[in-house]
Amino acid sequence: MSNLLLILTSIFMGAIGQILLKFGANTIGDLKFNIEGFVSLITNYFVVGGLILFGTSFLLWIKVLTKNSLSYVYPMVSLSYIIIVLASRFLFNEPFTSNKIIGIIAIIVGVFLINK
Repeated sequence: MSNLLLILTSIFMGAIGQILLKFGANTIGDLKFNIEGFVSLITNYFVVGGLILFGTSFLLWIKVLTKNSLSYVYPMVSLSYIIIVLASRFLFNEPFTSNKIIGIIAIIVGVFLINK
C-alpha cells in the first residue's frame, strides 16, 4: 500500500469510527457510569464497530509513523474534521454553516501548504 493511501486510510477509518461511536451514543442515550452502562456500551454494535475501526486506524497510524516524519503526516489528521463535518450534516442533520465551509477551506489550504 502506498504511503499516502495508508495515511488516508488511517484517517478515514478513524473518522468513520467516530461516526459509529456517535450513532452508538445516540442509541444509548444518557450513559451511566456503572455496570449497566458498561454493558450497554459493550453490547452496542455501533460502539463496538466504532472501537474496532478506531483501533485499526491506530495500528495503521503507528505504521504510518514508522515510515514518515511527524511534521508531514500529523497535519493530515485534520482532514478527518472535514469527513466528520460532512458526515454530521448528512447522517445527523447537523447544521452546515458558512463558518464550517470557511474552516474546511482553511484546513485544505493549510494541509497543502504544510506538506508542500
